[in-house]
Amino acid sequence: MKKICTFFGLLISMCLLLNVGFSSLSVKGAAAGNTEQTSDSNFTNLIVFARFADENEFVNDIYQGVSVREIIDNSYNTAYYSVGDYYRNASSDKLRMNSLYLFDNGGSLQLKHERGYYAGYSADNPIGYKTSGEKAYRMYELRTDWSAAINKAIQDGNHITNYNGSQTYSYEDLDKNRDGKIDSITVIYKNTTQNIVINRSDPLWNYKDYADYVEINLGDGRMLQSQYYVQVINNYSTLYMANNDQKPIVSLKSPIHEMGHIFGLLDLYNSSNQTPVYFMSAMANAISPVPQGLSIKEKEALGWTDHSTLKTITEPGKYKVKLSGTATGTDDCIGYKAGIPELNRTLYLEYRNFSTDGSKYDKLEKQLTNSETSNIKSGLVCYLAQPDIRFPSNLNGKPGNWALEVMGGTQSTKSDAALGLNDSLQVTDKLKVTVTAIEGEVLTFQIEGEMEQHVHSGGQATCTKKAVCEECREEYGEIDPTCHLNLQRQGFKEPTQEENGYTGDLVCTDCHTIVEAGEVIDKLPVTPPEGKPEPEIPPVVPDKPPVMLEGDKAEVSKNPDNHSGAVFRSDASFDTFVRVMVDNIELVRDRDYTARSGSTIITLLPSFLAGLSEGAHNIAIESTTGTATADFSVISDPAPAPPAPVPPASAPVPPASGNTNTDDSSTDTVADPVSETASTAGSANVSGNSSLPDTAQMKKDSSGTDIKSPQCGEKNCFTLLLEDFIEILKKVLIFLGFSSKI
Repeated sequence: MKKICTFFGLLISMCLLLNVGFSSLSVKGAAAGNTEQTSDSNFTNLIVFARFADENEFVNDIYQGVSVREIIDNSYNTAYYSVGDYYRNASSDKLRMNSLYLFDNGGSLQLKHERGYYAGYSADNPIGYKTSGEKAYRMYELRTDWSAAINKAIQDGNHITNYNGSQTYSYEDLDKNRDGKIDSITVIYKNTTQNIVINRSDPLWNYKDYADYVEINLGDGRMLQSQYYVQVINNYSTLYMANNDQKPIVSLKSPIHEMGHIFGLLDLYNSSNQTPVYFMSAMANAISPVPQGLSIKEKEALGWTDHSTLKTITEPGKYKVKLSGTATGTDDCIGYKAGIPELNRTLYLEYRNFSTDGSKYDKLEKQLTNSETSNIKSGLVCYLAQPDIRFPSNLNGKPGNWALEVMGGTQSTKSDAALGLNDSLQVTDKLKVTVTAIEGEVLTFQIEGEMEQHVHSGGQATCTKKAVCEECREEYGEIDPTCHLNLQRQGFKEPTQEENGYTGDLVCTDCHTIVEAGEVIDKLPVTPPEGKPEPEIPPVVPDKPPVMLEGDKAEVSKNPDNHSGAVFRSDASFDTFVRVMVDNIELVRDRDYTARSGSTIITLLPSFLAGLSEGAHNIAIESTTGTATADFSVISDPAPAPPAPVPPASAPVPPASGNTNTDDSSTDTVADPVSETASTAGSANVSGNSSLPDTAQMKKDSSGTDIKSPQCGEKNCFTLLLEDFIEILKKVLIFLGFSSKI
């Protein structure tokens, strides 16, 4: 019996080593109440604190008499200015975000690597990455690192709670729209004094990305999986409080900007630091520490406007618009738009007030705002946007071809672009806008000249109603007597052995027309015949085109010596894969790229990348269900230095060098305003194992001779672990007396 217990003990240990689970996670606790601001939330942001392997606990560190965990809850949930309040204000109460927490036994999650492992190599950081391939792989490792820590914390019995653990929530609260995905995850790393340099697009930069490695078993065959996340590093040395509030917060510049990416908003600055929008959106150049509001175009993209709050202008005349950020979601018009055929652009107009009586987030004198932006002019802001683009991005734009730009003014910051009383803007030679009155929260402007005439489109006429235009929401056209949308089967009668039945008539419940007459059902026979098998109903295939999960906006190296490759991932099932196109040219499988499942993962090989020109390119992964596309850029990195020689087996292995960094830097102290990396600078540029460092570990063969075994190279890590497990199993079976010649 003792031998058998020993055997099963070894078996369980190996299964834990291979991360094999024995039971499903049970869900405990029910949804509880929350703060007054978020008691009716419809979006959950899960916050996890994380510290690296060389760091101590920090969630209870005190700054200005307040713990880190409470400062973060103020910043996201309860303070006068907070991330949740910002988006509730910008959406006119349509987005109500609540941030919840996952702690590991009341503290932060411990990661497996030191902080310097995820930064670039330097004399102060000898464990950092040296090549772009290593950088890309370590960015991937960082995602899997905190994801694994979350999975383990949940498996260990930790629950979703409020910031101090006094309230427990159900895992279902993480998925407010019930799509099987966690609404959002925010990973907050420990602030540091280490002298580690973090540049834009580095793994430790503040950014938004996609990671589906967190999985929560809800029971009954239901799984909850992670998707979009943001990561930030805050500075707690300088905290802020509003005049009417006593809750200290961190700078909200990066948290609000990155959360905008979670909702789909894109960067409105340029990769060469040109900013055609600048101070007119938090997605361009966010004001620190509390960002300004979003543009009317972005609110439209997020579905926070409708035909009454954002109206279309088709004729010259005078129009009134209410101050942006003060409407309550009723019928107040907060913006206008008009098509400009001459420019092939859409003109957007809104009233922005940056003075003391302006809207909550636009006004500058709120004690928290830097003095450098105190001279932004209030008035009518005019934007030009490319038509038919829902979420504009200026990252790869250039003058004359911006996706969204602010018109007027002479300052590059757009601080003087707004039109004040009696100011005019000549949009084109044929179109002019003039502000004629500003009275409190209402601005009146006159527009003169030629603009696109509105043509009703969309909607569907029915047997009782005309079509409703998708643009202006007005009825147009004629009633269609043949279009019956609401049908109901009426008059159905079951057959019996004495009487015939009736299938019933198909009747339109709107106009009461019988669309299809029913049929008589024969009487039931006294002795029913042998039953026939039910006809199979083909499954309904959802009409959902595939999307690119990883690789969009990636930067990849064309230097084959870097062995970086480029990975793109479509959410289409691998069994529907057809082909890959780059710049509309079909590639050859296993020569130009490799393909594997999960869902569909395409790796462009270094030999193919070497033949591409530097600059922008496009990839299309075609499946039978549709095509997922992505843009990527090819850069020319210098060839990496040859690897250092492997020391002989007898040579001592030098100890890992620690980090001695002393920089308490934060993204909020960077001179260049807000940045983004994974969603805009190629965070998904992970090339599988091709970018692994060329390291090896020593093993001994059966004769005791040292041999080199690649670390997760020719044999992957799982294979090596399995071989070790088989050796242990053989020895255990021999120990139990089953055989001596296994």
